[in-house]
Amino acid sequence: MTDGLDSQLLKRKRADGELAKKKRKKQRKSEASIRKDDIQVEASFPTPRGKSPATWSVSAPIGGWFLPQDPLFSLDEKYLFLADTRSVQVYSTETSLPIRTLAVGYGYISAYALSSTNPEHLYVANSSGLVTQWDWTNGTKTARWEIKTNIRQMTVVSQAQSNQDLVFCHEVENSHKINVHALRTLDQASQTELKQVLKSKSAISGFQVLLEGMILIVACQNSIAIGKRAKLHRTAVQDFEYTWREFRTTKRITAFNAYVRIPQASGKNKDALQDSRIHLNLAFGDENGVIYLFDDMLSSFARFERSQKDSGKTTMDLDTLRPKRLHWHRDAVRSLKWSKDANYLISGGKETVLVIWQLSTGKQQHLPHLTASIENIVVSPSGASYSVFLANNSIIVLSTSELVAKTNIVGTQSRRIELEQMPRASTSNDFPFDIFHQVPMAVHTKNPSQVMLSVPSSQPRNEHLRIPPPQPYLQTFDFATQLHVSRQALTRNNATDLNTGPDKTKIQEPNVKFIQVSHDGRWLATVDEWTPPPIDMGYLEEGIPEFNEEERLFRRETYLKFWSCDEKSAQWTLESRIDAPHSFDTLGTSAQVFDLISEPTKAGFATVGEDRFVRIWRPKTRLRDGMTVRGNDKRHKEGLVTWSLDWSIELCGRFDILDSSPSPHSLLNPRNSRLAVSADGSVLAAGVSWSSDANTGVIHILDAEKGTVRRSITELDVTALSCLGLVGRYLVAISDSIMVWDLVVDELVFCVPVELPGIDRSHRPWLIRLATNENDGTFAVTCPQFEKNETSKSRGTRYFKKATTKIFVFEPQKPQATWSSTVPDIVLALQSMQGRRGYVILDSTASVRLVNRKAVALQLITPPPEPTPELVRRRKDIKEDEDENEDEDRDEESNDFTQGQELLPDTENDKPVVTPQQLQEIFDLSSSNTLPPVKELFNAVVGLYARKPKAQ
Repeated sequence: MTDGLDSQLLKRKRADGELAKKKRKKQRKSEASIRKDDIQVEASFPTPRGKSPATWSVSAPIGGWFLPQDPLFSLDEKYLFLADTRSVQVYSTETSLPIRTLAVGYGYISAYALSSTNPEHLYVANSSGLVTQWDWTNGTKTARWEIKTNIRQMTVVSQAQSNQDLVFCHEVENSHKINVHALRTLDQASQTELKQVLKSKSAISGFQVLLEGMILIVACQNSIAIGKRAKLHRTAVQDFEYTWREFRTTKRITAFNAYVRIPQASGKNKDALQDSRIHLNLAFGDENGVIYLFDDMLSSFARFERSQKDSGKTTMDLDTLRPKRLHWHRDAVRSLKWSKDANYLISGGKETVLVIWQLSTGKQQHLPHLTASIENIVVSPSGASYSVFLANNSIIVLSTSELVAKTNIVGTQSRRIELEQMPRASTSNDFPFDIFHQVPMAVHTKNPSQVMLSVPSSQPRNEHLRIPPPQPYLQTFDFATQLHVSRQALTRNNATDLNTGPDKTKIQEPNVKFIQVSHDGRWLATVDEWTPPPIDMGYLEEGIPEFNEEERLFRRETYLKFWSCDEKSAQWTLESRIDAPHSFDTLGTSAQVFDLISEPTKAGFATVGEDRFVRIWRPKTRLRDGMTVRGNDKRHKEGLVTWSLDWSIELCGRFDILDSSPSPHSLLNPRNSRLAVSADGSVLAAGVSWSSDANTGVIHILDAEKGTVRRSITELDVTALSCLGLVGRYLVAISDSIMVWDLVVDELVFCVPVELPGIDRSHRPWLIRLATNENDGTFAVTCPQFEKNETSKSRGTRYFKKATTKIFVFEPQKPQATWSSTVPDIVLALQSMQGRRGYVILDSTASVRLVNRKAVALQLITPPPEPTPELVRRRKDIKEDEDENEDEDRDEESNDFTQGQELLPDTENDKPVVTPQQLQEIFDLSSSNTLPPVKELFNAVVGLYARKPKAQ
């Protein structure tokens, strides 16, 4: 009886097993069809299957230019507040180091101001109309208000007979307004109020609030309006009514500041703040460098109003008010402030000189050579310090008694591009896209967290040049600590020399075009260029613009310089200078250098120029009478080094390769040329595109040791060559498309078109960037995108294009991008991380971003359930029964009821094998500021050593 029941039970189990097998087969077929459909769908996207879009990430912007606003001192003057477009940074005036960062989260910061009632509170306004209140001592938000307008400037005063703040804001919508906000919280037991005190069709350049809002001064381009509250005894916001008086000027107003003297009145005298007792002094500077001083403005207005009845004159001008004139500045006055006691006036401008005017004697005191134009001047609350904001994105705090710098804060000083410099929708075809020319940037090989940038000497805010300014300086910036490291001059500059010529034109500085660092970090190579300005070539004017431009370019000066690293001073010392590394021998003029690269395995650099030559430069030890010449310092113990030409080779065109007979195309000058080198330094690729579109260009593969051409690739169309790179065995060239060529099998891998609508192909070399990384076998490409920005339709609004940049990361074997993302602004430089995975980009706001692989956090594996006694007891019988039916697949049998075997695993040889490469993928990150949380790292490591669940 028992045997019969057992046989029936086994038959039932067998039937159930066969039914389960059929169900699993159907399920596998359906899953296979789903996966097939997924592959077909995902093929249309740039990210191929198997690569998650989140495998790469872009970091938050690092650095950038500070807002063009007066820096703020804390009440005790121990801290200084500075803001960029994304955060407010609190610096210590003693150490010049940041102690706290207040990030806005979203939007762009447009204004910020300290509370007048609580010195620990800070108001911050962003572009979306959100005002937040921060406790800057601990970095927490205490309140927020939705203003929903574009706030340009903010000033906070205390409300009379109250301990609460009033916020005066310059807001821009369809017109310019000055509004008063009473921003209240629940703790203050009052409601938020709003009062508009001024509306102007003219653009407001700035305003100043005095005496808790009693006096309001508003400056426009050619006028200044002074308002005084009419009902002083009423302190409610809705009672803020102003009587306005305005006077106009013929010159543009560039800076202004006011000061109020109030005689001390007794407590019984309630009329202490009447017109006769308020002594208002005003000073403003114009675009010609003249400073106008007005003494007791309210009395001057009263005299004018009395005389108005007799003369019939209704408008006030400078002659009517009879100001005092001070004139020392040759250019526009950029900033102007009264001292704390009103005995001095401090001014600054483009002359890089701080001028202190002693008003009682008329004497001047100068602090020259501040290296850049002066943008803003702030007097500290006690009057013991001056904060000077320079046009090279640096701030100096000076003591008023000795004029000695005690604080120096420096941000990234790279070239920036303002909104007014962006191309317009109607003039994009004629727009000079060379303002987006690549910024020379290199990643330090010894300190991979440091980038070296070629930076201009000064970038005033209101100068929107249509050509890039010269960049004669080198700045080293550490993006891991977000601190400035060093700055030095690479060319002759005008920091200490005269910066204007006899005809009062600015002397132009040379421009650094390329920067490269050797593989060991000991050597730096730079190429700088100087061309006479067109105004200096007037004596050769022939009436033919082409001839004049040709003559100007013939007088070009080009220098290739080699610098050695001085570790003690953290500076670079010039060792050798090559005059005209590329030249036209028949004309005796210097040729343009198109590209400069560093050899990856030894000290050496390669250049390619307009003369169609590729040259390799390497160091040689100096010898004198067969003996090594040694220097006095430790850097030259092994001998002095001289850099010289090792070999050079001329590049020929496509027609010269295909046709042995001479052709007119061989006389063409190159339009552009690029270099690339392999990871081992044995292969050098040189691509050249010609001035004629009939010649599609050619890429030459050179032997870097012998200087011979091994292969000339004419199959690729590089008519408008932008970039060239080598990744392993693959050559990457970007022209009208992204082309990848396999050098081993000598064939094209893929070709992806590059779409830049509305941009001519001749402008593409200024806009597209390429970088290759041998550590992860990828290459990155950035392409700009210009979109119309028509959010505002106010009168006089210009319709500029909105600029963003698309970033792509490719693997050279796959035509689809592994990852892509969009970042705001235009990418001006792209470099790979030295010795690490990832890339570094520099955008048009002088901000640094990192593109890195994400560290994927693995989840802990859930162990299988414990086996029941019944399953263990029946395991042997079921195994014997299944051995008799081996017609099914062994994989399917192992998934049947025999899973009881997995419930009793064999633990002798079942330990997971973890390779060093798997651990490297988790911990190999570019910098400490991109580390994921510790919990994710722990889960990732445990996931490697934990037992993986088997398929069920």
